[in-house]
Amino acid sequence: MHSGYSGGMNLALIEAFSAVMKTGSTTRAAELLNISQPAISRSLKRLEDTTKLKLFARAGPRLTPTAEAFLLHREILDTHVGLDRLRQAIARIRAVGTGSLRIASSAAFGLNFVPRILTRFLAERPDVTVALEIANSVNVRNLVASGVYDIGLCADEIDRQNLIIESFVETEGVCVMRSDHPLAVHEIIEPMLLHGQDIISLSPDDQARKQFDQSLQAVGAQPRIRVETQFAATICQFALEGPVVGLANSLAFVFGNYAALGLVARPYRPHVAFRSLLILPPDRPRARLVDEFVALLAEERDALLGQTALKV
Repeated sequence: MHSGYSGGMNLALIEAFSAVMKTGSTTRAAELLNISQPAISRSLKRLEDTTKLKLFARAGPRLTPTAEAFLLHREILDTHVGLDRLRQAIARIRAVGTGSLRIASSAAFGLNFVPRILTRFLAERPDVTVALEIANSVNVRNLVASGVYDIGLCADEIDRQNLIIESFVETEGVCVMRSDHPLAVHEIIEPMLLHGQDIISLSPDDQARKQFDQSLQAVGAQPRIRVETQFAATICQFALEGPVVGLANSLAFVFGNYAALGLVARPYRPHVAFRSLLILPPDRPRARLVDEFVALLAEERDALLGQTALKV
């Protein structure tokens, strides 16, 4: 059985190599795969010959993996993760056929907004099955661009190639903190108010984080960044738990009902924009279910206007 590896590599060679890396010896690898130890040794030799890599240093019966072996093993693990995801997608397609919808979403929408809409959507469609994947924006983009998922909601910092893209919403950044935090007395939070404060921040590669950093640097404000995270909902939760401030997407604050939990949100100035996209796979007919769900997304988004300073 041959895989997609080039240069004559087959799956048996990869499995033998992976078993040795996992167990630490050819003997235990043979037991794991239920084959003979000499067969394992032959597979390793053939893999080295095929790849032109020195994978093991040999001292008598002892094998010591080289740096090249660890690099190759890491690539194999990454490939297996991708293959597992593909197998899951195939199983879902086989199981539910055409009466299915596959949605990938960033956490900002996927934790609360999308489930709320899906509940309404599915109530009128008892035969439809939905797969909902919550991931960072890059992974959402890849799932949709590959055609594995039908609809994506993500931040605007993605690679836009090989996608159909529509602007979804623009929300403003707000500073979130507990109501007993000293900064809660201010109606607007400006950069110098954060000087010396403990803050929770988005990851450095986030576009909103970059805007935030520029506003701080412009006035010389230097807060103490205690935690960095990909998700605005996590920032809200940290602010709820302790005496810290975080710049979050106002969506996360509203969707998580954090005001009822004792968190307050104050506008941050200068304005920091969180821009979100609706993305669809290119070059294929749109299923009726996709069009219906996209229309419902837009309807629910419009209903949020005024709550979160949204802009279409």
